[in-house]
Amino acid sequence: MTNFPASPEKSPAFGHTSGVKNRQRWSMAGCLAVLALMAPTAVFAQAAPVVAPADVDAPPPVARPQPNAPPRRIAPPPQLPAPQAAPPAAIPPAATPAADPNAPADPNAKKEPSVEEKALRGVVAIERAGQPISLGVALAGDGRILAALSPLGSGNDLEARFADGSVARVKLGHHDRTWDLALLVPQSGRWTEGLVASTRDPLRTDATIRGFTMGQKGKPTVAQTVIRGRKNLLGADDATLANAFELGSRVSPLDLGAPIIDEDGRVVALLGRGCSPNEGRPCTPVAFGIPMSAIRSFLRTVPPTAVAPAAWLGIQGSSEVGMFAKGVRVQSIAPDSPAAEAKLKGGDASVSDMIVAVDGVPVTSPEQLAEVIRTHAVGEKVPLTVFGQGKYRQVTVVLRQAPDPRAAPKAPPAHPAELPTLGDAAPPTQARPRADVLERRR
Repeated sequence: MTNFPASPEKSPAFGHTSGVKNRQRWSMAGCLAVLALMAPTAVFAQAAPVVAPADVDAPPPVARPQPNAPPRRIAPPPQLPAPQAAPPAAIPPAATPAADPNAPADPNAKKEPSVEEKALRGVVAIERAGQPISLGVALAGDGRILAALSPLGSGNDLEARFADGSVARVKLGHHDRTWDLALLVPQSGRWTEGLVASTRDPLRTDATIRGFTMGQKGKPTVAQTVIRGRKNLLGADDATLANAFELGSRVSPLDLGAPIIDEDGRVVALLGRGCSPNEGRPCTPVAFGIPMSAIRSFLRTVPPTAVAPAAWLGIQGSSEVGMFAKGVRVQSIAPDSPAAEAKLKGGDASVSDMIVAVDGVPVTSPEQLAEVIRTHAVGEKVPLTVFGQGKYRQVTVVLRQAPDPRAAPKAPPAHPAELPTLGDAAPPTQARPRADVLERRR
Protein backbone atom coordinates (compact mmCIF):
# COMPACT_ATOMS: atom_id res chain seq x y z
CA MET A 1 0.00 0.00 0.00
CA THR A 2 1.38 3.31 -1.07
CA ASN A 3 1.43 6.23 1.29
CA PHE A 4 1.20 9.71 -0.32
CA PRO A 5 3.47 12.44 1.15
CA ALA A 6 1.77 14.79 3.56
CA SER A 7 3.55 18.02 2.40
CA PRO A 8 5.63 19.23 -0.59
CA GLU A 9 8.77 19.58 1.46
CA LYS A 10 8.88 15.87 1.97
CA SER A 11 8.44 15.09 -1.80
CA PRO A 12 10.76 16.47 -4.51
CA ALA A 13 8.34 15.57 -7.26
CA PHE A 14 5.67 17.74 -5.78
CA GLY A 15 8.00 20.75 -5.71
CA HIS A 16 8.94 20.31 -9.35
CA THR A 17 5.30 20.16 -10.38
CA SER A 18 4.50 23.26 -8.35
CA GLY A 19 7.28 25.19 -10.08
CA VAL A 20 5.96 24.27 -13.50
CA LYS A 21 2.51 25.44 -12.58
CA ASN A 22 3.84 28.73 -11.26
CA ARG A 23 5.68 29.37 -14.53
CA GLN A 24 2.49 28.63 -16.47
CA ARG A 25 0.58 31.08 -14.33
CA TRP A 26 3.13 33.85 -14.96
CA SER A 27 3.14 33.12 -18.70
CA MET A 28 -0.67 33.31 -18.81
CA ALA A 29 -0.63 36.56 -16.81
CA GLY A 30 1.86 38.06 -19.31
CA CYS A 31 -0.34 37.11 -22.26
CA LEU A 32 -3.38 38.63 -20.58
CA ALA A 33 -1.47 41.83 -19.92
CA VAL A 34 -0.46 42.09 -23.61
CA LEU A 35 -4.07 41.46 -24.69
CA ALA A 36 -5.29 44.06 -22.22
CA LEU A 37 -2.98 46.68 -23.71
CA MET A 38 -4.04 45.83 -27.29
CA ALA A 39 -7.81 45.50 -26.69
CA PRO A 40 -8.77 49.25 -26.49
CA THR A 41 -7.05 50.02 -29.80
CA ALA A 42 -8.80 47.15 -31.57
CA VAL A 43 -12.21 48.08 -30.13
CA PHE A 44 -11.98 51.76 -31.10
CA ALA A 45 -10.67 50.86 -34.55
CA GLN A 46 -13.75 48.71 -35.19
CA ALA A 47 -16.36 51.15 -33.79
CA ALA A 48 -15.87 54.26 -35.94
CA PRO A 49 -17.93 57.26 -34.86
CA VAL A 50 -21.05 58.14 -36.92
CA VAL A 51 -21.03 61.71 -38.20
CA ALA A 52 -24.45 63.40 -37.93
CA PRO A 53 -25.62 66.11 -40.36
CA ALA A 54 -24.74 69.71 -39.58
CA ASP A 55 -28.30 70.59 -38.52
CA VAL A 56 -28.59 67.71 -36.06
CA ASP A 57 -26.86 67.65 -32.69
CA ALA A 58 -24.33 64.82 -32.66
CA PRO A 59 -23.13 63.08 -29.49
CA PRO A 60 -19.74 64.16 -28.13
CA PRO A 61 -16.82 62.29 -29.75
CA VAL A 62 -15.29 59.40 -27.88
CA ALA A 63 -11.85 60.19 -26.53
CA ARG A 64 -9.06 58.05 -28.04
CA PRO A 65 -6.18 56.86 -25.80
CA GLN A 66 -2.97 58.90 -26.04
CA PRO A 67 0.11 57.09 -27.31
CA ASN A 68 2.27 58.01 -24.27
CA ALA A 69 -0.44 57.49 -21.69
CA PRO A 70 0.20 54.78 -19.10
CA PRO A 71 -1.57 51.53 -19.81
CA ARG A 72 -4.82 50.91 -18.08
CA ARG A 73 -5.95 47.61 -16.76
CA ILE A 74 -9.41 46.82 -18.02
CA ALA A 75 -11.59 43.79 -17.89
CA PRO A 76 -11.17 41.00 -20.46
CA PRO A 77 -12.78 41.55 -23.88
CA PRO A 78 -15.78 39.24 -23.29
CA GLN A 79 -16.81 41.48 -20.40
CA LEU A 80 -16.46 44.81 -22.27
CA PRO A 81 -19.74 46.66 -22.91
CA ALA A 82 -20.81 46.93 -26.56
CA PRO A 83 -19.92 50.29 -28.14
CA GLN A 84 -22.95 52.65 -28.52
CA ALA A 85 -23.64 54.10 -31.98
CA ALA A 86 -24.58 57.73 -32.54
CA PRO A 87 -28.35 58.43 -32.67
CA PRO A 88 -29.82 58.68 -36.20
CA ALA A 89 -30.58 62.06 -37.70
CA ALA A 90 -34.11 63.35 -37.04
CA ILE A 91 -36.20 63.40 -40.27
CA PRO A 92 -39.34 65.56 -40.22
CA PRO A 93 -42.52 63.71 -41.27
CA ALA A 94 -43.54 64.56 -44.80
CA ALA A 95 -47.06 63.12 -44.96
CA THR A 96 -48.94 64.53 -41.96
CA PRO A 97 -47.21 67.53 -40.37
CA ALA A 98 -48.36 68.71 -37.01
CA ALA A 99 -51.14 71.31 -37.08
CA ASP A 100 -49.90 74.81 -36.48
CA PRO A 101 -52.51 77.08 -34.85
CA ASN A 102 -50.77 80.14 -36.31
CA ALA A 103 -50.63 78.77 -39.85
CA PRO A 104 -52.75 80.59 -42.49
CA ALA A 105 -56.08 79.04 -43.44
CA ASP A 106 -56.38 76.88 -46.50
CA PRO A 107 -57.74 79.09 -49.32
CA ASN A 108 -59.41 76.05 -50.93
CA ALA A 109 -61.30 75.12 -47.76
CA LYS A 110 -65.06 75.77 -47.90
CA LYS A 111 -65.91 78.87 -45.89
CA GLU A 112 -68.98 78.90 -43.71
CA PRO A 113 -71.34 81.68 -44.90
CA SER A 114 -72.00 84.54 -42.49
CA VAL A 115 -75.38 85.42 -41.03
CA GLU A 116 -75.76 88.27 -43.52
CA GLU A 117 -74.88 86.01 -46.46
CA LYS A 118 -77.46 83.45 -45.36
CA ALA A 119 -80.10 86.17 -44.95
CA LEU A 120 -79.37 87.48 -48.43
CA ARG A 121 -80.69 84.19 -49.81
CA GLY A 122 -84.15 85.23 -48.61
CA VAL A 123 -84.10 88.81 -49.96
CA VAL A 124 -85.96 89.31 -53.25
CA ALA A 125 -85.74 92.11 -55.82
CA ILE A 126 -89.14 93.23 -57.17
CA GLU A 127 -89.05 94.28 -60.83
CA ARG A 128 -91.34 95.63 -63.51
CA ALA A 129 -90.33 95.23 -67.15
CA GLY A 130 -86.84 94.21 -66.01
CA GLN A 131 -86.32 97.35 -63.90
CA PRO A 132 -85.98 97.01 -60.09
CA ILE A 133 -88.57 98.97 -58.14
CA SER A 134 -88.21 97.67 -54.55
CA LEU A 135 -87.15 94.78 -52.35
CA GLY A 136 -89.01 92.05 -50.50
CA VAL A 137 -88.45 89.03 -48.27
CA ALA A 138 -89.44 85.43 -48.99
CA LEU A 139 -91.34 83.73 -46.17
CA ALA A 140 -89.58 80.59 -44.95
CA GLY A 141 -91.42 77.37 -45.76
CA ASP A 142 -94.06 79.31 -47.68
CA GLY A 143 -92.54 80.74 -50.86
CA ARG A 144 -94.70 83.87 -50.90
CA ILE A 145 -93.08 87.31 -50.67
CA LEU A 146 -93.67 90.07 -48.14
CA ALA A 147 -93.04 93.54 -49.59
CA ALA A 148 -93.97 97.20 -49.29
CA LEU A 149 -97.16 98.23 -51.07
CA SER A 150 -96.32 101.83 -52.03
CA PRO A 151 -93.64 101.08 -54.71
CA LEU A 152 -95.86 98.54 -56.52
CA GLY A 153 -98.24 101.03 -58.13
CA SER A 154 -101.12 99.19 -59.73
CA GLY A 155 -99.66 95.82 -58.74
CA ASN A 156 -99.62 94.56 -62.34
CA ASP A 157 -96.79 93.15 -64.44
CA LEU A 158 -94.60 92.39 -61.42
CA GLU A 159 -91.73 89.93 -61.28
CA ALA A 160 -89.52 88.68 -58.47
CA ARG A 161 -85.82 88.04 -58.93
CA PHE A 162 -84.44 85.55 -56.41
CA ALA A 163 -80.92 85.09 -55.06
CA ASP A 164 -79.93 82.61 -57.76
CA GLY A 165 -81.00 84.99 -60.53
CA SER A 166 -84.21 83.14 -61.42
CA VAL A 167 -87.27 85.29 -62.16
CA ALA A 168 -90.92 84.45 -61.47
CA ARG A 169 -94.05 86.38 -62.28
CA VAL A 170 -95.91 87.43 -59.11
CA LYS A 171 -99.41 88.63 -58.34
CA LEU A 172 -100.63 90.84 -55.54
CA GLY A 173 -102.46 88.46 -53.22
CA HIS A 174 -103.14 90.70 -50.21
CA HIS A 175 -102.31 94.23 -49.05
CA ASP A 176 -102.70 96.72 -46.20
CA ARG A 177 -102.64 100.41 -47.13
CA THR A 178 -102.26 101.61 -43.55
CA TRP A 179 -99.04 99.77 -42.79
CA ASP A 180 -97.81 99.76 -46.41
CA LEU A 181 -97.71 95.97 -46.62
CA ALA A 182 -98.20 93.65 -49.58
CA LEU A 183 -98.14 89.87 -50.03
CA LEU A 184 -96.95 88.74 -53.47
CA VAL A 185 -97.73 85.26 -54.75
CA PRO A 186 -95.29 83.70 -57.27
CA GLN A 187 -97.05 82.10 -60.22
CA SER A 188 -94.26 79.62 -60.92
CA GLY A 189 -91.50 78.02 -58.93
CA ARG A 190 -91.21 77.83 -55.18
CA TRP A 191 -88.34 79.53 -53.35
CA THR A 192 -87.52 77.67 -50.15
CA GLU A 193 -84.73 79.77 -48.60
CA GLY A 194 -86.90 82.31 -46.81
CA LEU A 195 -86.52 84.16 -43.50
CA VAL A 196 -88.31 83.84 -40.18
CA ALA A 197 -89.47 86.35 -37.58
CA SER A 198 -87.39 87.37 -34.58
CA THR A 199 -88.68 87.44 -31.00
CA ARG A 200 -85.89 89.71 -29.69
CA ASP A 201 -86.15 93.45 -29.07
CA PRO A 202 -84.07 95.33 -31.65
CA LEU A 203 -83.72 98.31 -29.26
CA ARG A 204 -81.73 96.46 -26.60
CA THR A 205 -78.21 97.75 -25.97
CA ASP A 206 -76.38 94.63 -27.20
CA ALA A 207 -78.41 94.26 -30.42
CA THR A 208 -76.66 94.10 -33.80
CA ILE A 209 -79.00 95.33 -36.53
CA ARG A 210 -78.47 94.97 -40.27
CA GLY A 211 -80.50 95.98 -43.31
CA PHE A 212 -80.35 95.59 -47.07
CA THR A 213 -80.15 97.97 -49.99
CA MET A 214 -80.57 97.68 -53.72
CA GLY A 215 -77.07 97.28 -55.13
CA GLN A 216 -75.69 97.44 -58.63
CA LYS A 217 -77.67 95.70 -61.37
CA GLY A 218 -80.59 95.26 -58.99
CA LYS A 219 -78.77 92.86 -56.67
CA PRO A 220 -79.45 93.32 -52.92
CA THR A 221 -76.50 93.92 -50.59
CA VAL A 222 -76.05 94.28 -46.82
CA ALA A 223 -76.32 97.81 -45.40
CA GLN A 224 -75.91 99.46 -42.02
CA THR A 225 -79.23 100.29 -40.36
CA VAL A 226 -79.85 102.35 -37.22
CA ILE A 227 -83.10 102.18 -35.23
CA ARG A 228 -83.47 105.21 -32.96
CA GLY A 229 -86.60 104.16 -31.13
CA ARG A 230 -90.37 103.91 -31.44
CA LYS A 231 -92.62 106.67 -32.70
CA ASN A 232 -96.26 107.12 -33.73
CA LEU A 233 -96.49 107.94 -37.41
CA LEU A 234 -99.28 108.38 -39.94
CA GLY A 235 -100.17 105.81 -42.57
CA ALA A 236 -102.59 105.87 -45.48
CA ASP A 237 -105.88 107.68 -44.83
CA ASP A 238 -104.21 109.42 -41.85
CA ALA A 239 -104.41 106.23 -39.78
CA THR A 240 -102.07 106.07 -36.80
CA LEU A 241 -99.07 103.74 -36.97
CA ALA A 242 -98.50 102.97 -33.31
CA ASN A 243 -94.99 102.09 -32.11
CA ALA A 244 -93.38 102.23 -35.53
CA PHE A 245 -89.59 102.08 -35.58
CA GLU A 246 -87.92 105.42 -36.25
CA LEU A 247 -84.82 105.04 -38.39
CA GLY A 248 -81.56 106.96 -38.06
CA SER A 249 -80.09 105.98 -41.44
CA ARG A 250 -80.89 107.09 -44.97
CA VAL A 251 -83.16 104.81 -46.99
CA SER A 252 -83.45 104.79 -50.78
CA PRO A 253 -86.93 104.43 -52.32
CA LEU A 254 -85.66 101.22 -53.96
CA ASP A 255 -84.98 99.77 -50.50
CA LEU A 256 -88.63 99.81 -49.39
CA GLY A 257 -89.81 96.32 -48.51
CA ALA A 258 -86.34 95.17 -47.41
CA PRO A 259 -86.11 93.25 -44.12
CA ILE A 260 -84.23 94.45 -41.04
CA ILE A 261 -82.54 91.52 -39.28
CA ASP A 262 -80.92 90.90 -35.91
CA GLU A 263 -77.61 89.18 -35.16
CA ASP A 264 -79.23 85.76 -35.75
CA GLY A 265 -80.49 86.68 -39.24
CA ARG A 266 -84.15 86.86 -38.14
CA VAL A 267 -86.49 89.62 -39.24
CA VAL A 268 -87.30 92.33 -36.67
CA ALA A 269 -88.97 94.80 -39.07
CA LEU A 270 -89.71 95.64 -42.69
CA LEU A 271 -89.01 98.94 -44.41
CA GLY A 272 -92.19 100.84 -45.29
CA ARG A 273 -93.24 104.38 -46.16
CA GLY A 274 -95.21 106.56 -43.78
CA CYS A 275 -95.60 110.18 -42.77
CA SER A 276 -94.15 112.01 -39.78
CA PRO A 277 -96.67 114.49 -38.31
CA ASN A 278 -95.70 118.15 -37.93
CA GLU A 279 -97.69 120.57 -35.80
CA GLY A 280 -99.36 123.14 -38.02
CA ARG A 281 -97.71 121.84 -41.17
CA PRO A 282 -98.20 118.94 -43.57
CA CYS A 283 -96.59 115.69 -42.50
CA THR A 284 -93.18 114.69 -43.85
CA PRO A 285 -92.87 111.43 -45.84
CA VAL A 286 -90.39 109.15 -44.10
CA ALA A 287 -89.23 105.54 -44.23
CA PHE A 288 -89.86 103.56 -41.07
CA GLY A 289 -89.60 100.04 -39.71
CA ILE A 290 -92.83 98.05 -39.68
CA PRO A 291 -92.72 96.06 -36.39
CA MET A 292 -93.33 92.33 -36.26
CA SER A 293 -96.59 92.80 -34.35
CA ALA A 294 -98.10 94.63 -37.34
CA ILE A 295 -96.68 92.05 -39.78
CA ARG A 296 -98.19 89.15 -37.83
CA SER A 297 -101.58 90.85 -37.76
CA PHE A 298 -101.36 91.40 -41.51
CA LEU A 299 -100.48 87.77 -42.25
CA ARG A 300 -103.39 86.54 -40.12
CA THR A 301 -105.79 88.36 -42.42
CA VAL A 302 -104.51 86.83 -45.68
CA PRO A 303 -107.49 85.35 -47.57
CA PRO A 304 -107.41 81.65 -48.49
CA THR A 305 -107.43 82.57 -52.17
CA ALA A 306 -104.01 84.26 -51.95
CA VAL A 307 -102.14 81.06 -52.65
CA ALA A 308 -99.82 79.94 -55.40
CA PRO A 309 -101.50 78.15 -58.30
CA ALA A 310 -101.58 74.38 -58.02
CA ALA A 311 -99.42 72.32 -60.33
CA TRP A 312 -101.20 70.19 -62.93
CA LEU A 313 -100.15 67.03 -64.74
CA GLY A 314 -103.23 66.48 -66.92
CA ILE A 315 -104.13 62.78 -66.73
CA GLN A 316 -106.98 60.53 -65.64
CA GLY A 317 -105.88 57.25 -64.10
CA SER A 318 -106.70 54.30 -61.87
CA SER A 319 -104.82 52.13 -59.42
CA GLU A 320 -103.32 48.95 -60.79
CA VAL A 321 -101.14 46.17 -59.44
CA GLY A 322 -99.43 44.25 -62.19
CA MET A 323 -97.02 41.36 -62.32
CA PHE A 324 -93.97 43.59 -62.70
CA ALA A 325 -95.10 46.96 -61.28
CA LYS A 326 -97.83 48.76 -59.38
CA GLY A 327 -98.88 52.37 -59.75
CA VAL A 328 -101.38 54.58 -61.56
CA ARG A 329 -102.47 53.38 -65.00
CA VAL A 330 -102.94 56.32 -67.41
CA GLN A 331 -106.42 56.08 -68.90
CA SER A 332 -106.68 59.45 -70.66
CA ILE A 333 -104.53 62.53 -71.19
CA ALA A 334 -105.79 66.12 -71.45
CA PRO A 335 -104.74 67.90 -74.64
CA ASP A 336 -102.02 70.54 -74.31
CA SER A 337 -101.18 69.24 -70.84
CA PRO A 338 -97.73 68.54 -69.33
CA ALA A 339 -98.42 64.81 -69.68
CA ALA A 340 -99.20 65.25 -73.39
CA GLU A 341 -96.03 67.28 -73.94
CA ALA A 342 -94.02 64.51 -72.22
CA LYS A 343 -95.60 61.99 -74.66
CA LEU A 344 -97.17 59.79 -72.00
CA LYS A 345 -99.50 57.14 -73.41
CA GLY A 346 -103.04 56.52 -72.22
CA GLY A 347 -105.82 54.12 -73.11
CA ASP A 348 -105.83 50.34 -73.00
CA ALA A 349 -103.52 48.55 -70.56
CA SER A 350 -101.68 46.90 -73.42
CA VAL A 351 -100.41 50.21 -74.79
CA SER A 352 -100.77 52.77 -71.98
CA ASP A 353 -98.20 53.80 -69.39
CA MET A 354 -98.24 53.24 -65.65
CA ILE A 355 -96.81 56.00 -63.43
CA VAL A 356 -94.83 54.24 -60.70
CA ALA A 357 -93.10 57.18 -58.92
CA VAL A 358 -92.91 61.00 -58.98
CA ASP A 359 -89.46 62.39 -58.25
CA GLY A 360 -88.56 59.13 -56.51
CA VAL A 361 -91.77 59.00 -54.42
CA PRO A 362 -93.83 55.84 -55.14
CA VAL A 363 -97.50 56.40 -56.06
CA THR A 364 -100.14 53.68 -56.08
CA SER A 365 -103.41 55.64 -56.41
CA PRO A 366 -104.72 58.69 -58.31
CA GLU A 367 -105.23 60.52 -55.00
CA GLN A 368 -101.65 59.91 -53.94
CA LEU A 369 -100.40 60.99 -57.37
CA ALA A 370 -102.35 64.27 -57.16
CA GLU A 371 -101.04 64.91 -53.64
CA VAL A 372 -97.41 64.40 -54.67
CA ILE A 373 -97.85 66.63 -57.74
CA ARG A 374 -99.24 69.41 -55.52
CA THR A 375 -96.02 69.44 -53.50
CA HIS A 376 -94.25 70.76 -56.59
CA ALA A 377 -94.61 74.21 -58.09
CA VAL A 378 -95.80 75.44 -61.43
CA GLY A 379 -92.91 75.57 -63.88
CA GLU A 380 -90.91 72.93 -62.04
CA LYS A 381 -89.33 70.05 -63.95
CA VAL A 382 -90.31 66.78 -62.27
CA PRO A 383 -89.04 63.29 -63.21
CA LEU A 384 -91.60 60.50 -63.49
CA THR A 385 -90.78 56.80 -63.33
CA VAL A 386 -93.02 55.10 -65.90
CA PHE A 387 -93.60 51.43 -66.75
CA GLY A 388 -94.90 50.63 -70.21
CA GLN A 389 -94.41 48.12 -72.99
CA GLY A 390 -92.65 45.78 -70.58
CA LYS A 391 -89.87 48.15 -69.49
CA TYR A 392 -89.19 51.08 -67.16
CA ARG A 393 -88.21 54.53 -68.34
CA GLN A 394 -87.89 58.02 -66.88
CA VAL A 395 -89.87 60.94 -68.26
CA THR A 396 -89.47 64.61 -67.27
CA VAL A 397 -92.58 66.80 -67.22
CA VAL A 398 -92.79 70.58 -66.80
CA LEU A 399 -95.75 71.24 -64.52
CA ARG A 400 -98.20 74.01 -65.34
CA GLN A 401 -101.23 75.61 -63.78
CA ALA A 402 -104.48 73.79 -64.42
CA PRO A 403 -106.86 75.56 -66.79
CA ASP A 404 -109.74 77.34 -65.12
CA PRO A 405 -112.85 75.18 -65.55
CA ARG A 406 -115.02 78.27 -65.07
CA ALA A 407 -113.43 80.03 -68.04
CA ALA A 408 -116.04 80.90 -70.64
CA PRO A 409 -115.72 79.21 -74.02
CA LYS A 410 -114.69 81.26 -76.97
CA ALA A 411 -117.50 83.46 -78.19
CA PRO A 412 -118.89 82.72 -81.65
CA PRO A 413 -118.47 85.27 -84.43
CA ALA A 414 -120.62 88.35 -83.94
CA HIS A 415 -121.95 88.58 -87.51
CA PRO A 416 -123.02 85.80 -89.88
CA ALA A 417 -121.03 87.46 -92.63
CA GLU A 418 -117.86 86.34 -90.83
CA LEU A 419 -118.82 82.69 -91.31
CA PRO A 420 -117.28 80.91 -94.29
CA THR A 421 -119.64 80.19 -97.15
CA LEU A 422 -120.42 76.68 -98.24
CA GLY A 423 -117.58 74.98 -100.01
CA ASP A 424 -114.91 77.34 -98.62
CA ALA A 425 -112.34 76.33 -96.03
CA ALA A 426 -112.44 77.94 -92.61
CA PRO A 427 -110.31 81.08 -92.45
CA PRO A 428 -107.04 80.67 -90.58
CA THR A 429 -107.14 82.06 -87.05
CA GLN A 430 -103.57 81.33 -85.91
CA ALA A 431 -100.14 81.67 -87.44
CA ARG A 432 -99.45 77.95 -87.49
CA PRO A 433 -102.53 76.88 -89.58
CA ARG A 434 -101.79 79.75 -91.99
CA ALA A 435 -98.28 78.40 -92.43
CA ASP A 436 -99.74 74.98 -93.22
CA VAL A 437 -101.92 76.51 -95.91
CA LEU A 438 -98.92 78.23 -97.41
CA GLU A 439 -97.04 74.95 -97.43
CA ARG A 440 -99.88 73.24 -99.29
CA ARG A 441 -99.95 75.98 -101.89
CA ARG A 442 -96.29 75.39 -102.61
